[in-house]
Amino acid sequence: MSRKDDSWIDPGKRAADQLNSIIRSDFSRDNGKVSVGDGSTPSLDVEAVPNVEIGVEDARNEAPVLPVSRDREKARLLLITKDTSILEEDSLAHRRITDMRDCFLEIHVIVLNYKPETGEKVPIIRSFENVWLYPTNSSVWWRLAYDGYRMGENQLVFSGGFRADVVVAEDLFEAGLVGRFLSKKYNRPFQVHIQEDFFDEEYRESHEHPVLYEWSLEYLLNHVTSVRTKTEFQRQAVIAEQPRLENYTEMLPSYYNLDAWRDVVPSVNLHDKYPQFKFIILHISSMRVSSHSYDVIRGASKLLRRYPTVGLVVVGNGPLRHMLERQAIALGMEKQIEFETATPEMLSYVKTANLFIHLSEDGSEDAFLLQAAVSKLPIIANKDGIAGIIFKDGESACLCSPEDATCVADGINRYLNENQDRTRFGLSASEAVFDRSEQDYNAYLKAYKESIERCIVSKG
Repeated sequence: MSRKDDSWIDPGKRAADQLNSIIRSDFSRDNGKVSVGDGSTPSLDVEAVPNVEIGVEDARNEAPVLPVSRDREKARLLLITKDTSILEEDSLAHRRITDMRDCFLEIHVIVLNYKPETGEKVPIIRSFENVWLYPTNSSVWWRLAYDGYRMGENQLVFSGGFRADVVVAEDLFEAGLVGRFLSKKYNRPFQVHIQEDFFDEEYRESHEHPVLYEWSLEYLLNHVTSVRTKTEFQRQAVIAEQPRLENYTEMLPSYYNLDAWRDVVPSVNLHDKYPQFKFIILHISSMRVSSHSYDVIRGASKLLRRYPTVGLVVVGNGPLRHMLERQAIALGMEKQIEFETATPEMLSYVKTANLFIHLSEDGSEDAFLLQAAVSKLPIIANKDGIAGIIFKDGESACLCSPEDATCVADGINRYLNENQDRTRFGLSASEAVFDRSEQDYNAYLKAYKESIERCIVSKG
């Protein structure tokens, strides 16, 4: 007797079947094209041109990138994200979206979230007159992309066509697939904002659904119009993975929202996670050579041996993670050095640690240093980096050369034993950051908007 095929039980296979069903049923009609009217992409009288990176400073005087179409100059944006904190009114993610309301004619956000345990669905939220948040309230993982796609169909398709002019997704998996399906069906430019370290083999292998993730990554990079990355390392990794994107991949504009970081209330407490430690040293790292995490562990280990209730928490993903874990074991410090993968809760980690160490040469990691400073956390930092510009050694930070393990150990010892020094250095670091960091938030928003608009020009 032949055995009955029970492969339908596998959630991963069900997910793939659902997504393939969407592609077959929706994209096959009219070759994936629909009639569009007032909601269509603006007609562009320009040729597709390579992206040129425009920074915040350049954005102040640049002419509008999006050509005038009919009676409007602003685009309608559809953003797809898995960041559920955007649904919380006091979160940084929510503030960022609502602050952009004047940059776009409309902002529609599809949030790939799970239905709350209470059973009550999160309702559609209209934050402002032109900002809408659409939670999917999915029951299981494999429905996230399917529900996101259907949400776009139900909420953004009118008699005049598809409402959004450009589709932006914030990852290379579930959100990216939703963006690809909708942009393909309605012939819209599609941009992906990459936050994750997709190039890291360990990150890929540790993914909850590694096979589907690998397929999604290759599929999306083959079909995306343009890409925006958080770091230069990610930008180069995209180009290595897909050379055709070299002229269409840029770094996202950066803005250090010091006031918002200062006001955030931590949602996670490191001391609750690690009650065995009375004093917690935090190090956040991309775990590459330029991060100098090896030197952080080497310097901290000198003090950890003397104080068993002091712990080092290392947070991040990167190619050197296995080596760093082996280093902790070789030093006999595995019980006092905890490793965690990158998490959206890192600002909460910063706010609840006792000391922050940052020896990196990578400018993309500077935000964590500044978060520590505005949180009034005592700091040990690389004297040759941004810390050497903002802080003064012996007043607002302890500044060391990365390879100087003795300096790092002495800094830890000073903060560990002198409560007044910890308080004084933390206050001085916070004052120094606010005094010496001048940024134009409106120029940042303009640069961010134009970075997205260049995707429309490229598509045109």
